[in-house]
Amino acid sequence: MSIASRSSVLLVDDEKGITVVLGAYITDLGYVVETAHSGDEALEKLNQKAYEVLVTDVRMPGMDGVALLKAVKKQWPETAVIITTGHADLSVAVDCLRLGAADFITKPVNMELLEFALRRAVERVIMRRQLVEYTMNLESLVEQRTRDLVRAERFAVMGETVAGLAHAIKNIAGGLEGALFVLEKGLELDRKDYLEQGWGMVKRDVTRVRDLTMNLLQLSRPLSLRPRSIDPGAPMCEIAELLTARMHEAGGKIIHSCVPLKSALLDEQAIHTCLMNLATNAVEAVEEAIQSGRKEFGDGKVMLHTECDAQHVRYLVEDNGRGLSSELFEQIEEGLVTTKDRGSGFGLMATRKAVREMGGELILEHGIEGGVRAVILLPFVSPE
Repeated sequence: MSIASRSSVLLVDDEKGITVVLGAYITDLGYVVETAHSGDEALEKLNQKAYEVLVTDVRMPGMDGVALLKAVKKQWPETAVIITTGHADLSVAVDCLRLGAADFITKPVNMELLEFALRRAVERVIMRRQLVEYTMNLESLVEQRTRDLVRAERFAVMGETVAGLAHAIKNIAGGLEGALFVLEKGLELDRKDYLEQGWGMVKRDVTRVRDLTMNLLQLSRPLSLRPRSIDPGAPMCEIAELLTARMHEAGGKIIHSCVPLKSALLDEQAIHTCLMNLATNAVEAVEEAIQSGRKEFGDGKVMLHTECDAQHVRYLVEDNGRGLSSELFEQIEEGLVTTKDRGSGFGLMATRKAVREMGGELILEHGIEGGVRAVILLPFVSPE
C-alpha cells in the first residue's frame, strides 16, 4: 500500500476550475481529496475530520492563505500545509515557510513538483506521527519498567526484612528456651534463685518481642517529614550533650565541636532519631571495648561532626570500638545485622529507611582507628 492511498488532502482555492483540475490529478496519484473554496469553508471541514495535507492558494477573498495557514498551525499543527502562489507573491510564500508551511509551488502548478511536494509532506506527517507514537510507547515502557523496578525493590526489601526478622526471632526463641530450662531446673530442684533467674530471662525476652513488634510497625509506616529552617548542627549538638556523661562514666569521651552552620530545611526530629541510633551504637561499641580491655587505639572515644556545603549536609559518627569485619559490612547491605548479643538490627535498618526517605544516603565504613564510621549525607535545601 502506497503512502498516497492512506492519506487525505484538502485542496483550497477560490477558483473552482483549479480545484477540479488539481483535485482530479491528486486523486489519480492515489490520495483521498476534498475541496474547499474559501478559508472559512476549509476550517469547517478541518473541524469535521483530520487531513494529512492542506493545499491552499495565497490570494483568496475573505480569509487568505496566510491567515488560513496560521489558523491551521495553531489548531492542527500535525497537518502539513502546501502553499500555491503566483510569481508576484514569492516573498509572501517565504513568509509562509517561516510560519510553518511545508512547501510552496508557483502557479501555474507543475504537476510533477506537486506530486513531489505531496509525497514529501505526507512522509513528514507520517514520520512525525511515528515519532510521537514511539515517544508515547517509550514513556509507557519507562513507566512500566519503573513500576517493575519499584515492585522488585519492595520484594527485595520484604525479603531482607523477613530474613532479618527470622534471625531476630531465632535469637529470642533461643533465649526463651534457655529461660524455660532454668525454670524447669528451678522447679525440679526447688531452687528459688533458679526460678528468679529464669523468670527474669522470660521478662527480658518478652520485652524484646514487644520491641521487635514496635520496630516492625515503625518500619511499615512511611516517614511523615516536617522540614523547617534549622541549624543543621543543632541535632548533633544535642546528641553530644546527651551522651557525654555516659561516655565519661564508661571511661571514654565524646569529641565534638558545636559550631553554628548556615540554616537548611530539614526535619530535626527525624535527623535526631537517626543520629541517636548511630551515636548510641558507637557508644556501646566503645563501652564494650573498654570493658574488654582493648587499648590498641588508645582511650575510647566517639567523634561527632556536622558540616555542610552548597549541595549536602554531612553528619559523621565515628568510634574506635570493636569495629566490624568485612563480612559483616557486606551483610549490612543485605538486611538486618547486629553485633550486639541481644540486638535485632532494626535500629540500623530504620535509620537507613529514614535517611532514604529524606532523600539522603547512609554510608558505613571502617573507622581510621579500628571502629566504624557512619556518614549520613542529606541534600542541602536553603530556606530562602
